[in-house]
Amino acid sequence: MKPVVHVELTGKAIKTVLVLLTFTSAILALVWLLVSPAYAIAGGIGVILVVRGLYALFTPSTE
Repeated sequence: MKPVVHVELTGKAIKTVLVLLTFTSAILALVWLLVSPAYAIAGGIGVILVVRGLYALFTPSTE
């Protein structure tokens, strides 16, 4: 029997995610302007990998 995962999305959770997304985008923009676009692109790829990993970690298996 597959486990059932119930997730409730509240307004506060959505607001928190949007604030974190804005903060991350601002940091990457500052890195782009002050250091190098290559580091900002690498940081963006790193953020994407972390988010995908967390999603895979909390997604139930398909077996």
